[in-house]
Amino acid sequence: MKKLFLFILCLFFVAGSAQAGAGGNSAKQDGQLWQAGESSIYFYDVEPGDTHGRGKLMIDLEKYTFVFNGQGFVPSEQITLRARAADSTEYVEFAKGKATPSGNLHIAGTWEAADAPADVLLDYPYILGFWLKNNGWFTVKIAFKYSTDGGTTWTVSSDTSDNINAGEDRRSPYNIHGVPDNALVKLKAEVVWGDDKTASEVFRVINSGCWGYYTISGTTQNVKLSYTGRVCFE
Repeated sequence: MKKLFLFILCLFFVAGSAQAGAGGNSAKQDGQLWQAGESSIYFYDVEPGDTHGRGKLMIDLEKYTFVFNGQGFVPSEQITLRARAADSTEYVEFAKGKATPSGNLHIAGTWEAADAPADVLLDYPYILGFWLKNNGWFTVKIAFKYSTDGGTTWTVSSDTSDNINAGEDRRSPYNIHGVPDNALVKLKAEVVWGDDKTASEVFRVINSGCWGYYTISGTTQNVKLSYTGRVCFE
């Protein structure tokens, strides 16, 4: 199975001044991050792949900031950035963002750790299932559109949630729909006697405390599905 959903960024450190491209020699060491000189800036280059384009992550340890810029991503795709410390095997999410309709991705924020990571991963947000609020004039059911080959092919779950009537909301976990662990999923809202809607956002399902929250509204022939965000419980 092709691993289209996860990739490790090649690690590069640019020596010299704190500005990208400023003098000095480039250095690379497979699987390890090492520092040359006294610069506090680290660069991670992303090579293009089957599901993503080229990008660059910059971490400034002196200012405790980071910036990721990329292009060639799936339009409107939700992406998380995860990092692993040198003395750990766990990848911890430190940022998330959404690609533009043209497939560009820009994520910037505060870098909380004291050190640069050993490596970084791009992945989809983790959820347990979908939470749907029905603000429409119809009845709707939750179904899962899922992929086990990194997004190459998609299958719609045979099972759906119970009816969600107007004004109601419901949470539906992936494991009761026959969706395998770690599959990629999209919400398919099946409107009774109306037009079904499939969300554009992609998630990965694991047994976590987070839900992909959506609202649906309109009429049977004019259905509007909106992603609100991820809701997580301890």
